[in-house]
Amino acid sequence: MGILTTCLISLAAVNIAMWLIRSWRRSVEARAVAQVRAWPGLDIYHAELLSSGERLCSTDHQPGDLERNSCRAAAVAVRLMRQDGLIDECTMKVVPDAVEPPHPVTAAAFRCIDQSYINPSELRTGDVGRDSDFQAAVRAHLKELFVHAPTTRRHPATTTVQAAMWTYGIGAAAPAVHVYLLLSSSAPGDPDTAKGSFVAAFLVFVVALIVLTAQAGNTWHPLEDTGVPAGLRELSPPQQSDLPPARG
Repeated sequence: MGILTTCLISLAAVNIAMWLIRSWRRSVEARAVAQVRAWPGLDIYHAELLSSGERLCSTDHQPGDLERNSCRAAAVAVRLMRQDGLIDECTMKVVPDAVEPPHPVTAAAFRCIDQSYINPSELRTGDVGRDSDFQAAVRAHLKELFVHAPTTRRHPATTTVQAAMWTYGIGAAAPAVHVYLLLSSSAPGDPDTAKGSFVAAFLVFVVALIVLTAQAGNTWHPLEDTGVPAGLRELSPPQQSDLPPARG
């Protein structure tokens, strides 16, 4: 089998793999949308986090993801408490005689603000989002979502990017290995030939990677398609007035 045949087979295999990756992603996203819409317990916190397109985390194993989720949830909690008149409009100060809200996430934010030693004029939503008790409430709330809509645990955009990178790399490695074996077999045991074969194989790998990235990338756009599915994007803040209120 010639090097040209290897290149053509590699190109075809990469495109088939990218088609399978796209099909898998669409299937996962469709199931996630269906599960979310079928669950009556969806509230404004779930909607905000789902429509953000960020990875959702309900454990301590991904602290960065958990902090991003919590900071986004904190912004929702502050907005809700201001709408209900529980905190001051201009600062993060609990108003006199305010009653702790029933929703566990909003309640955790309320307690964080009420018990904080930071000056109310200097307290920010990020401070609430980094509070350990508030993060625990967000984790518990996300676990409830994952129980009823388990597909939302996955983040297809991230998986798609990772799978595409591996596919490009493996696809480019095939002609490179072919060239190395072809050249090194011409003089077995010769160190100069082995070195030359390695350099040639590396150059072939780089060229093949560029070609595959250009062709398959322009066809399937796996590294650019990181948006939120339309069914989840509709849950974003402009649509949240249609959702049931945050429940206790």
